[in-house]
Amino acid sequence: MPRDHSDHRADDAGGETTAAGLADDQLYRGLAATERRRVLYSLLSVGPADAQQLATVLAGWRASDSGRLVTAEQREELLTELVHVHLPLLEETGLVVRERASRDIAVGPLDPAVRQLVRDSIAAEE
Repeated sequence: MPRDHSDHRADDAGGETTAAGLADDQLYRGLAATERRRVLYSLLSVGPADAQQLATVLAGWRASDSGRLVTAEQREELLTELVHVHLPLLEETGLVVRERASRDIAVGPLDPAVRQLVRDSIAAEE
């Protein structure tokens, strides 16, 4: 069973910090890209996933937006962008955590208002 990361996150020194909240500047850096908001929404909705699963979700979203299927090459590009750009930034900002043993990615400790902001931002895309 995945650990619950909803209340606090550890800082680099091993202490605890509060959950990411609306006043946290790093939050907005993490939410600046559509792909990152969609990753967070997916993790909030479905639970932990690995990078491959998240790339598939993003590919589906892209196909839905464009009305065309995403090719294997395009999905691979999404995976590369996810692994090298979006997930590291989300992890750096504390919005996601990686379970090292399983390689699963889960939502980090988020204030309930931040969770609602993520949901609202996705709803606004429709």
